[in-house]
Amino acid sequence: MKACVKLDLRKAYDTVNRDFLCHLMAAMGFSATWVDRVRECITSPTFSVLIQGIPYGFFGSSRGLRQGDPLFPYLFTLVMEYFTCLMDIAVHRERIVPIYSRVSPVVSHLIYADDLLVLLRPSMRGMRELAAVMEEFGQLSGLRLNRDKSKVYFSSSCTLKEERALELGVEKGDLPVKYLGVPLSVNYAKDRDCQSLVDFAQRRVEGWQAAGLSFGGRIELVRSVISAIALFWLQSIMVPLATIRKIEGICAKFIWHGGIHAISWEQLCRPRKEGGVGLRSLVSVREAAGIKLAWRFLQGDSLWSAWMTSRYLRGRNFWVCEIDNNFSVSFKHILRNRPVLRTALRRRMREGGETDLWLDPWISGQSLLEILGPQRDGVAYRGLTCRHIIRGGVWRPEEYRFTAPLGEEIRQVQITPTALSDVWIWAPPGRSMGAGEFRFSSCYDLVRTHFDDIEEFDFVWGKGLARKMQLSAYKLVMGRLLTRDRLLRFGVSVPDPKCVLCATETESIGHLFFQCHVTWSIWTEQSRRHLGGVGRERDFREILKWIGDCRGKEQSWARCARLRLAASVWHVWRERNRRIYEGLSTPLVGILHNIESDVLVMSP
Repeated sequence: MKACVKLDLRKAYDTVNRDFLCHLMAAMGFSATWVDRVRECITSPTFSVLIQGIPYGFFGSSRGLRQGDPLFPYLFTLVMEYFTCLMDIAVHRERIVPIYSRVSPVVSHLIYADDLLVLLRPSMRGMRELAAVMEEFGQLSGLRLNRDKSKVYFSSSCTLKEERALELGVEKGDLPVKYLGVPLSVNYAKDRDCQSLVDFAQRRVEGWQAAGLSFGGRIELVRSVISAIALFWLQSIMVPLATIRKIEGICAKFIWHGGIHAISWEQLCRPRKEGGVGLRSLVSVREAAGIKLAWRFLQGDSLWSAWMTSRYLRGRNFWVCEIDNNFSVSFKHILRNRPVLRTALRRRMREGGETDLWLDPWISGQSLLEILGPQRDGVAYRGLTCRHIIRGGVWRPEEYRFTAPLGEEIRQVQITPTALSDVWIWAPPGRSMGAGEFRFSSCYDLVRTHFDDIEEFDFVWGKGLARKMQLSAYKLVMGRLLTRDRLLRFGVSVPDPKCVLCATETESIGHLFFQCHVTWSIWTEQSRRHLGGVGRERDFREILKWIGDCRGKEQSWARCARLRLAASVWHVWRERNRRIYEGLSTPLVGILHNIESDVLVMSP
């Protein structure tokens, strides 16, 4: 039988007993001077209240810690450390039996700030003892249990669940349980379990839609807020693909204001140089998060990693361990990510005692067993480490009769003589090994779909361009501006398909920006004044090529030409929209003046 108890503390930060905190610090060995200084910091603040907009009086407080105080997180951690001491004593005296096996670390509880999770065998005595621990902790620290919000979750094999919950004094809950903002369950998370993430994204979007944001503003909000929250979930649990697709659909609909999706979500999620706007595909983020989880497991420097290793590997090598039906959802996920993970890892060899000679992929991402095959007469595979072929900090592959080419490849693996352990370092293809620290950006780049670079986007995302001009130029290069000919293709009713600037030909991207005599006059006039004339090119890519081919010109000249071209594109599109939707028009001289003003602002 197993149970998980999620404990909620009533107004945790506002009810801390300050005298208890100071006595606790003294008992932990803090000097009296330091304790007095902390006491002064937490007791000296005074407060005032607004009544009908008028501040009244200053008064002190007798308990609690101020949220926002730089000392607050550390002081609260000290208070919660006392709860850990009480739990450790109860476990040591066998009053509470935590969940553990013969080989795994003992984990009785987890704490993050005021979020408590207790893991135990739910005997009647154990539940009573946990209630006693919480009562003692509450009396001393001031942090009382909120029984209305606390829940206990039992395994399916547990009987008398209601009676056991009654002993603790909290209600019985049903999985999944939400902890630190994400749902926890014994099985794969289902779409309905992650509905709160979809609802969050939808609420955010509905709040932003009333703000009248620009296209660029909507992209930045999707990048910074929704994607960040989704990344937190994806690095915590296996979010179903159906949920990911829903969130991506919400983001795409928000970016295009619920109208025509001129550019697909998949296209927007490409890097800028490959034709996107630099958003991240949540599907690829999901894959990268799985790789990161496997990387964290390999580091072996956390309680979670140690527990998973002892629980599931049990002496087996990580790289050759077969997936068992008894493995947890998360560990199966880790093992399935091994093929991609090994392409980005390199072994930093020190003494070689922690590196399996035959099974670990320490030679250019491959193991010796993979290179040589399973048949090696007279060679024992188990228990051998790389230390067996290192003598005095030098490789000695000849002792195992390896072939000369393989021996040379082994010698290419650098040895760093030190007493430290061998470690895995992060070294994905195409990147320098550096310090070997994990970078999520390089992990994402490892799993995403790659496309060829597009030269025109060097112009679009060049330095100095205003964001609004970058995005209008981006749509132009992609051929996705909603001109009247495109609207007709989408089945949108258009009163008059002709160009609103010259009223002679059907409005298309090519005509509007480079063939219409009005816009061509704008570009040629600027070229004559500032660029020394222009060729006869009447196509966007040809003009860019003409700018690039002027090798004899200074770099500042090319930069000026790009700024003027981008500003011209934006102001032509703006003028077109003003004439259609506002019934206003600007003379040619005014448009040129506006372009000149923007170029001066963007110029260094």
